[in-house]
Amino acid sequence: MIGEFETLQRQAMMVEIEEIIQATPDYTDVREALRSRNFIPERDEEKIAIWVQPELEIFVLLQINLGGGYAGYRVASYADLEESEGGPAGFNAR
Repeated sequence: MIGEFETLQRQAMMVEIEEIIQATPDYTDVREALRSRNFIPERDEEKIAIWVQPELEIFVLLQINLGGGYAGYRVASYADLEESEGGPAGFNAR
């Protein structure tokens, strides 16, 4: 039962983050939204950003453009990463 609740909570957060990313063209605003939801920056550099939410086991990858927007993104769970290790991770185009 607890596992089901955690899965639903994880899925809801992933959908929320995808919606924020799709509605927010500026990376600075996305960064603040992630911070406010307890995501931690693993890598926050000029061309790529990786944010994790360890409690829900979610990660966000953002491919950043020079102008401050981003070219692509991926929101996934750690389990998704383990399943796709045999193939390319891929980004959702912006």
